[in-house]
Amino acid sequence: ILIDPIFNSTKTDMGKIKKIPAKKQMFKDVSLILLTNEMKEHFDKEAVESIVEKTNASVVAHDFLLTDLNIPRSLKAPIGQGSEIFLKGFKISAKTAHCPQCFCPTGYLIENNGKKIYHAGVTNLLDSFSRIKPDVALLPMSNRSMDVVDVVRAAKLMKPKTLIPMQHDIFDFGKLDPKELDRRIQESVLDTKTVILAPGRKVKV
Repeated sequence: ILIDPIFNSTKTDMGKIKKIPAKKQMFKDVSLILLTNEMKEHFDKEAVESIVEKTNASVVAHDFLLTDLNIPRSLKAPIGQGSEIFLKGFKISAKTAHCPQCFCPTGYLIENNGKKIYHAGVTNLLDSFSRIKPDVALLPMSNRSMDVVDVVRAAKLMKPKTLIPMQHDIFDFGKLDPKELDRRIQESVLDTKTVILAPGRKVKV
């Protein structure tokens, strides 16, 4: 599963990142592509169409995004907030996300073989997080979403086993420290492990 695949940062506002280490040719076995919003840091139309052409991956997204994609209709899987679909062995639930800059912000809860992984997309802190109980939570931490304190609050609402902060080094490099997040999580009552991923690093869940 790929979520918001993007390979050319020159088209975005990701000023710190000149080159993205991932390349399209690395992804030859893709079943699903999930899109969280239409912002250029998340929606690379050319990348999605190229991967679909090579892999026949299905694309799960809001209709607003699917309409813009030149891919076979059979590979488009529209989903709206609060709805769920079963596709290629996965249960995918679209969760509410709040991002004033986006027309169709969406988070996803992905379930397979008893594991639940939540990717929040781009969102502010929401009370509805308390209804999401994932094993792994990928939460945004940036000036466009939540700060360190808000991510800790979100973790307290969800109580995931593993917390992975994302987007913290894209727009304001050095201003939001994932190590500070890890320290706060360790000092809290949560039984949650923080995993800080660098580009190219893997984590087993």
